[in-house]
Amino acid sequence: MRRHSSNRKALHWHRRPGIAPTVAVWIGFGLAAASLAACSHPRAVPLPPARSLATSPASSPSQATTGTSAAPATCNIREYPNGICPAWLSAEAAAWGSAPEKPFILSPALGSDSYDNPGKPGNTLPVIEEELSMLEDTGAQGITIDMGYDPWLSGNPAVIAKDTAIVDLIRSSGHLVVLKDASAETYRHHPLPWAQFAAAWVARVRTIAAAFHPDYYTVIKEPPWYAPMIAGLSRTASSAADRQVLSVSTWISLLDRLISAVKSVSPNTKVGIAVDGNVYNTASPGDRLDLQLMTAATKVSGLDFLGFDIYTASAFSDTEQFLHRVGTGGKSVWINETWSTTANTDPSLQEQIDPQWANMLIDFAHHIGAAGVSPFFTDYFASYNATPDSAAGRLAFFKGRTPVFEVFRNFEHACRARSPSLSSSAPC
Repeated sequence: MRRHSSNRKALHWHRRPGIAPTVAVWIGFGLAAASLAACSHPRAVPLPPARSLATSPASSPSQATTGTSAAPATCNIREYPNGICPAWLSAEAAAWGSAPEKPFILSPALGSDSYDNPGKPGNTLPVIEEELSMLEDTGAQGITIDMGYDPWLSGNPAVIAKDTAIVDLIRSSGHLVVLKDASAETYRHHPLPWAQFAAAWVARVRTIAAAFHPDYYTVIKEPPWYAPMIAGLSRTASSAADRQVLSVSTWISLLDRLISAVKSVSPNTKVGIAVDGNVYNTASPGDRLDLQLMTAATKVSGLDFLGFDIYTASAFSDTEQFLHRVGTGGKSVWINETWSTTANTDPSLQEQIDPQWANMLIDFAHHIGAAGVSPFFTDYFASYNATPDSAAGRLAFFKGRTPVFEVFRNFEHACRARSPSLSSSAPC
């Protein structure tokens, strides 16, 4: 069993460059994956039925450069375009490796306490604590949780208590609490009309912010990801619901409400929004919404940071270009989710590539002046084998360490050695 639930990023509701579904259907917002079995990510599981604001592949200005990055090498691995592979990594290392070092927060994802995972039998509190210990061993300043809301909707005090215990442990150990909205799996089975969904969203972030007072909170992550939870979306993008949900003004209005809700109960929380890093892949309406929304978000008052989810070669290039062309409006930038994509279908090949990718990611974060970086598939810090089902197996699993783990730990330890007076939560 994968530690990550079926809606984790190996199985994007977007169809991104680098991910090729075996079965795809045209629905309102673009090309949606009904199955991503061909992805063959080491921990992949079947998708639930898709009703997605999905994106579709298209040529983008990703192959162009801003004058600060070398032209990316083309890496089409099997049927996957825009994949991250050694040739591309080597080409980009020459451009980004010379960037001056700017401190950033490393905040890896705690998958066993994200989405609906804390409610699963194998994810006991000791298991989550063991994974947390592994992430803290990197020297990270923060820990990221994609906080699912199902326990609050269903009234499950045991899981709420587990979430609370983990957040308290993160904070008591001197680390930053970094949360991202993960909505609720309930809405996949019982989607709501937009007005109700938006109202529930505002109530959700207010409740989570009041309960946990996170240091950072991504209140919208990739608008198309939420599409299966919204009722009334059509295959032709012609319904009233489609028009409403595809309007950037709809999302900016929601963003204003979400910021106000969080700040009303946790005024020191920094609030952000994230989109797929392939912002110039604008083939479908859902794709175009990401670019329009992020452009408009640079001008939103009260918004503290902009996030880019980067899993492909083109997403690195597009993120760089957006910052060069549009700017940030004075907001900080996070690489809000990232890994070396699911393009490498051979786990042994991915295990070889990931350390090189991690070094390049650190260089890229310095290059763009990122304030924070959140590696996503952190199972791979422990092992490239399948994650066990049982609690006992998972406890043993998270005691492992891999070369990609060592890259992040070595980076953080070297930084702390140069600046020993830094606190455990200070960017490095």
